[in-house]
Amino acid sequence: MSKSTGMKKNLRILNLEDSRDDAELNHAMLAARWPQCQFTRVDRREDFVAALEEGNFDLILSDYTMPGFDGRTALSLAKEKRPEVPFLFVSGTIGEDAAIEALKNGATDYVLKHRLMRLIPAVDRALRELADRSERDRAEESMRQSEHKYRELFECLAEAAFLTDEYSGKIIDANRRAELMLGCSRADILGRKQSQFLGQDSPAPHEPPSYECLMIRADGTSVPVEVRATRLLLYERELVLRLCYERG
Repeated sequence: MSKSTGMKKNLRILNLEDSRDDAELNHAMLAARWPQCQFTRVDRREDFVAALEEGNFDLILSDYTMPGFDGRTALSLAKEKRPEVPFLFVSGTIGEDAAIEALKNGATDYVLKHRLMRLIPAVDRALRELADRSERDRAEESMRQSEHKYRELFECLAEAAFLTDEYSGKIIDANRRAELMLGCSRADILGRKQSQFLGQDSPAPHEPPSYECLMIRADGTSVPVEVRATRLLLYERELVLRLCYERG
């Protein structure tokens, strides 16, 4: 759902409401903002559950007190079966304590029936919050996928690879080849300055693209290596990727 969801014309709404007149008022109010909204009214638990299982709704409106059914149970069922769908109480009987409890239990908002003018801004805000949350979820998923691809490429490098912060010189990542050449684990490498492993001969701060130095291993021995440095900008951080080739 995009950030334009608030302007969506064919909003699909499930309304749990035992009063047909009140449901029609809800429909009329929201149709003024979403002209082509599709409204489905149910007034029994089994019909509500069936509608939830069928899905395909953008919004759930629910009364709080109904014969043979109650809003708290409806909220619990909705959160179990359709946790992603905004749930708003539209009620004339919900008190402040019950409303606070409902919000703590996952309701998006509540509107009193005698203040029905609040329904449009409440729904609009709920849909925009959902759109923002969906956007964040997509961004996080994209980052996870990109990190997974980066990790696969990083580990496939035949050379010892160190990713360091441009300014602090601290190592923020190292591959398996680096672990083998240094004779220590990745956990022992991360957070250390690259100069601790690449010797005092590492030219800084004006590091050329390629230079030779000694790699200092964990046991104190050294290995001559050629270092090739590439500057990168990842996640808004200036980093340096150093590939170390062991010299014969």
